[in-house]
Amino acid sequence: MLKILDDKNFDTHVKTGLKLVMFGSDMCHYCVKEQPVLEDLAEHDIDIGKIDAYKTPELTQKYGVTSFPTFILFKFGDIVTRFSGYREKSELLDLVLRHV
Repeated sequence: MLKILDDKNFDTHVKTGLKLVMFGSDMCHYCVKEQPVLEDLAEHDIDIGKIDAYKTPELTQKYGVTSFPTFILFKFGDIVTRFSGYREKSELLDLVLRHV
């Protein structure tokens, strides 16, 4: 499932289970390129959230996001890992499966 996140639904989304969240922007070439990868992973029951960093500056600042795309993997609300830059589907899938 690919869910658009904002200040109102972010905490509720990440507090349960394993959630991969991408901070990005529609103005970022790599973020736009990542979109079909995220949609494909979401179709395979991987819970993914997407945040437009310019529309949610408080969350962007809170999590220290300075480059796009930045991925943060949450497990029951705690950060498991984080990384920046475009990733292929296999890389993202491997990362999530290591923490299941």
